[in-house]
Amino acid sequence: MDGRDLGGVADEVEKRVQAIREGFAEGSHIVIRGQVQTMKSSFAGLGFGLLGAIVLAYLLIVVNFQSWLDPFIIITACPARSPASAGRCC
Repeated sequence: MDGRDLGGVADEVEKRVQAIREGFAEGSHIVIRGQVQTMKSSFAGLGFGLLGAIVLAYLLIVVNFQSWLDPFIIITACPARSPASAGRCC
C-alpha cells in the first residue's frame, strides 16, 4: 500500500470488506475509520461549497442581466471554454 493514494487504497479496502460482510452474522458490521472518513467529509464539504458558489454566482449574474435565461447560458458555457483558453495568454 506504500506509495499509493488514499482514495485507491480506500476503494480496495472497501471491496475486500464488502466481500467479508456477506459472511457475517445478523447484526454484525464493520466500520472503516481514520483518514478515509476525513477525506470523504472534506470532499463532501468541498462539493457543497462549490455548488453554493455556482448558485451565488448565478444569482449575482441574474441581478446584473435582469434575466433568468442569459445567466444560465453564461454559466453553462464557462466549463466548455475554459480548457480551450487555458493555454492562451491574450
